[in-house]
Amino acid sequence: MTCPECGAETEMLAVRRAADEFCSQCDYPLFWAPSSAPITTPGGNAQATLRRLPGAGGRRRVGSRICPECGELNALSETHCTRCEADLDPPPPPPPPAPEPEPEVFVPVPLEETPTSPWWVWWLLGGALSACVIVPIIYENLN
Repeated sequence: MTCPECGAETEMLAVRRAADEFCSQCDYPLFWAPSSAPITTPGGNAQATLRRLPGAGGRRRVGSRICPECGELNALSETHCTRCEADLDPPPPPPPPAPEPEPEVFVPVPLEETPTSPWWVWWLLGGALSACVIVPIIYENLN
């Protein structure tokens, strides 16, 4: 790889963000350097593309996993994102909580009104009972 700042040549097998991937002459981050490799090779697969830099290792992308957090393309063998260290296989979101059941509405049963006698019937009954008790007492005192 050629440094775009100073032109120094550096040999790298895989491009990952690591401390040894800076130019030894000017300390330029080589993982940011544009690639000089052709996008497809003659006679190669027309669907093959150049690996996206920075943050992706190697030159050709056989397959990739997209980070759900930052969108970075990662190698298929990775379990965490190269850029943000997020889990590439996040757990599924928890299911939404079940809706609360609607409260039962209690409708009171109306009480049947018992028919009541008018007030004067009770007075008449009380008077008749009193008369039945008092009349014999008075009759006994007179005799």
